[in-house]
Amino acid sequence: MTRRDLLLQEMGIIKWQLQHPERLRGVVNIHVDENIRLIVITEADSKQDNMLLADILRSLELNESHCLFISFEQVQHLKTTHHATYWLLSDNSEKIDRTLPYCQSASAIWRSPTWHKFKQSNQAKRQLWQQIQAST
Repeated sequence: MTRRDLLLQEMGIIKWQLQHPERLRGVVNIHVDENIRLIVITEADSKQDNMLLADILRSLELNESHCLFISFEQVQHLKTTHHATYWLLSDNSEKIDRTLPYCQSASAIWRSPTWHKFKQSNQAKRQLWQQIQAST
């Protein structure tokens, strides 16, 4: 216990820690617009390499306005009323398994390793194209 904690305790002030701080950031409900056709769920910002992402979107005949980029923590707050394709970028199979029940309105679910590994792996890119072909 730190000196500050002891002083606060002596004054009768209780320290609180938020269990869900994201709720204060306005993330409780994320409404997905009708124009969103691809929901990218990733652990890191996948917009870092815009050229690769732009090529993928161009091949799908989409642009960034048709995409929603969210984290695995945010997926439980999605409110969708239409079908969309989900692209899960993670190496953590437990995280993916926890996410799958929230992808109920999925027209397809694609899986890839983390964005950093994906952009460096030709095999991961090939597997994505195979998943895309299988879902169309």
